[in-house]
Amino acid sequence: MSLLSKLLGGKKPTLSDVVDLLQGKDGQPDKPAQPEPVPAQNSWTAPAQNCQPEPAAEGPSGFSWGERMPDEPNQYNYHGSFREYFEDIFQRDFAEYQVSRQENSRSSGACAYTFTQGAETLLAVELLSRRNDVYKLRNDCRKQGIPYLRFYYDVDGWWNTRAYVIDRVSKALAR
Repeated sequence: MSLLSKLLGGKKPTLSDVVDLLQGKDGQPDKPAQPEPVPAQNSWTAPAQNCQPEPAAEGPSGFSWGERMPDEPNQYNYHGSFREYFEDIFQRDFAEYQVSRQENSRSSGACAYTFTQGAETLLAVELLSRRNDVYKLRNDCRKQGIPYLRFYYDVDGWWNTRAYVIDRVSKALAR
């Protein structure tokens, strides 16, 4: 029996179970989803009133996840949509690459970005809702040997901090 199966009382784990486990859900009803930030200027300022950092919660936090919002730029304190947030990072921190966006017609809100240099595709990055169950781009990339990343933009406690996004994209591009 795997460790995940033991943690889930012997049942076979699903992706939803793993997400719930990582978020520390314990049968409590889901919190209401945070509203998408109102688009404004492409800059970071203090967190919006509904996204104030809270005092440190008991328990572990990771590089870009945890109960309280990190005191650094992230998708929730960015004055713009989650797409504008990621596109700003891609333009500022990865200017040496051509980055193009493709809308995903099969998934509402989902989109993908392709990083290229010349004719070579170096990385695919997909932005998805936690409610999406999309594997086509990931499978296509695997078949072609292209690195693939996925960022979920609506999972409570997953902040997608600027440093986290830059770190993951940089590591994938360095492969």
